[in-house]
Amino acid sequence: MPFATVYVEGSTNGTTSNADGRYQLTFDAGPATIVAQYIGYARQTQTIDLPPGEHATINFELAPETLVLKEVVISASEKDPARQVIRNAIRKRKYYADEVSAYTCEVYIKGLQRLDKKPNSLLGMTVTIDTGIVYLSESISKLKYLHPDKVNETMISSKVSGNNNAFSYNQASEMRINLYENSFFIEGLSERSFISPIANNAFLYYDYQMAGTIVENGLFINKIKIIPKRKTDPVFSGYLYIIEDSWRIHSVDVRLTKDNGIEFLDSLSFNQVFAPVDYDIWMPISQRFTFKFRAFGFKGSGHFTAIYRNYQVEPNYWQPRVSDPKPVTEAPKKGAKKSQKEPAKETLLSKEDFSNAVVTVMDGANEKDSIYWASVRPIPLTEIEVRDYQIKDSIGVIRKSKPYKDSIDQVRNKFKPGNLFFNGYTHFNSYNRRYFSFPTLVEGLQYNSVEGLVTNLEFSFQKRTEQSFDYTIKPGLRYGFSNKKLQAKVEVTKMINLKKRLILTGGLGRYVFQVNEQEPITPFSNSFFTLVRGENYMRLFQKYFTYFGYQKELMNGVLLNGKLSYEQRETLENTASYNVFDKTFHSNTPVNREMTATDFPKHQTLTAAFRLRIRFAQQYIERPDRKIILSSEYPDVYVFYKKGINLLGGDTNYDLVKVGSEYSLRVGQVGTSKISAQTGLFLNTRRMYFPDFHHFNGNLTYIRQAESENQFQLLDYYPYSTQDRFLQAHYEHHFNEFIFNKIPGVRRLNLQAVGSVNYLTTPVLGHYFEFGAGIEHILKFFRVDFYTSVTNGQHSRAGIRFGAGF
Repeated sequence: MPFATVYVEGSTNGTTSNADGRYQLTFDAGPATIVAQYIGYARQTQTIDLPPGEHATINFELAPETLVLKEVVISASEKDPARQVIRNAIRKRKYYADEVSAYTCEVYIKGLQRLDKKPNSLLGMTVTIDTGIVYLSESISKLKYLHPDKVNETMISSKVSGNNNAFSYNQASEMRINLYENSFFIEGLSERSFISPIANNAFLYYDYQMAGTIVENGLFINKIKIIPKRKTDPVFSGYLYIIEDSWRIHSVDVRLTKDNGIEFLDSLSFNQVFAPVDYDIWMPISQRFTFKFRAFGFKGSGHFTAIYRNYQVEPNYWQPRVSDPKPVTEAPKKGAKKSQKEPAKETLLSKEDFSNAVVTVMDGANEKDSIYWASVRPIPLTEIEVRDYQIKDSIGVIRKSKPYKDSIDQVRNKFKPGNLFFNGYTHFNSYNRRYFSFPTLVEGLQYNSVEGLVTNLEFSFQKRTEQSFDYTIKPGLRYGFSNKKLQAKVEVTKMINLKKRLILTGGLGRYVFQVNEQEPITPFSNSFFTLVRGENYMRLFQKYFTYFGYQKELMNGVLLNGKLSYEQRETLENTASYNVFDKTFHSNTPVNREMTATDFPKHQTLTAAFRLRIRFAQQYIERPDRKIILSSEYPDVYVFYKKGINLLGGDTNYDLVKVGSEYSLRVGQVGTSKISAQTGLFLNTRRMYFPDFHHFNGNLTYIRQAESENQFQLLDYYPYSTQDRFLQAHYEHHFNEFIFNKIPGVRRLNLQAVGSVNYLTTPVLGHYFEFGAGIEHILKFFRVDFYTSVTNGQHSRAGIRFGAGF
């Protein structure tokens, strides 16, 4: 029987059997009672007395659990006795959720993923991965927890099949599933929080049936079948085992499917077994996720199994341990009253024991040898796993060799028609870690009113290390067949320190740029609307430029970006006239409410810009080779300053200051909100030109532009650009499946509703609002929104926007 739980009775020293039903368990010499249990089967024990240094083989043969029916009282208000059991468990939920003040334990995790089927290519790229085991990894971590939400993990050993330099992505802190919480969110699995079958509002989502009662070690354990009221709710189906009288969770055996809103997986099974530890508190001793997936021609399965051992627990209520000293009555001093000295309360952990590093991987964690793993591994390897380690470790040297990598590259470097349209073409030199990329046809051919038909060839050459890129060189060549101008540039990015995110950038050349450097309209959208509709929305100018950029994380959560640039700018005029409807193009000179003439003479500008992003309590994973940024429960705050410097021939003199914030907020089952705001003003405008204005990201096309927290969907591109003060705010709420999963028939389409409000104010514009409502996840990938706008209380315009939404 695979994944049966085996442990020493009276302790949390345990393991599970492997896929072949074999297990191994190490414990101190002397008498011990070994317990074997498996959900759905009767618990079995055997007593053994091992001398020091000896080992023994104990086989267990488990019989299906015997369910008994107790005498129950049925009332008119309860259809099934299971409902009363669940009511009792709900009443005790908050107590058990807060029962533990702190704990530490050791966690062993083994993860395995198999690929049973794969396509030969995907979006024009050759799929070189083999079928069979594609990921096999083990890790041992020390986990510590402080109520209510402090979690830190130290990974002390890690092993990844086929890559001795890699670190396991097993993460014990991410596998903490606690059904005593009303709901919990699993990152990457679903956009919605899952509702516990003993949540306060569980009866709105679940039905329950009493499957019977198990008598185990003197305890009556109720086996409750949990049944979703609606298949499309984020809820579980399966069995929950509840201990009579204490109403604790004994074990869990539940399942999720695509109907429940999980992404990328067909199904996910979750199994959890509890056992008593100190103070008769029950904690998980084994936990397992088993999953199957099928997408884009890939099909496979896998599991992650966790063993929790050597708990130290501190309850929220305190009572002296057996080893605690008894109360002592001190001898009274002269003139003093007698007092009794109480034993001091032990503190297992405090806030000082935790940092923002959720996971810390110790140096040398991936350097443990096979002797070490044989001594500490609680779950024996199966023959397939042993063979996978042996084969991949033995051919690891071959896989890193030049002949092998050249043979793989020879397959990947074959040009396919899909390269023209989907992902461009990349020439691989894996042995030297050098990659040369070419753009797609859509990126390489453009059309605009200034240059006419344009060939825009922006290449990329990258040298990589094992952890990241070392440097990237991006040359670009651009030629307009109408204005007959050749443009050229080169930009370089160099990684200096991956852990500190220290990156240097630089570039020079002559090229064509949008007036708004945020590029509110993509070349593809502009080409379509210019050529087919005769609407040339993009406004372009030419500049000679050179710049130097700097990025570094000054301290955890504080990221500094700086840029010093020198430019010579020139206006450009329309030279092309062709479009399908033979319409006359608008002038390339933007129209603006604050400046009657936005064209400008040839001039030079020297600018310095700094952006400081502050992410409070930023969490991260610290590895010996890198720092992986996670998230924060607080909003991001950033401060931006840009200065036009009247030195070294620079013709501008201005100061712009901006302050902004971005925040994502999960609102229970109602969905996720994205909020951003930005305000700024020019402190000095002694000398500046229209490209120096603050521009807003407008959109007059039918296509939603790339996702941006500062994007408007109905605003014109340049009329409201300002050299004064401004405030903009954006709110978008993704209801996920909260609305449509309540509608019969429609809920099977997995559609998701989204609503938004955008606001902008400047002294000239006044107050501008956009209100939007849309549907996303249409055929999994598409999104449609309807927007309407209001300016100073008067309706402005309305429109539909199409885009990606998945």
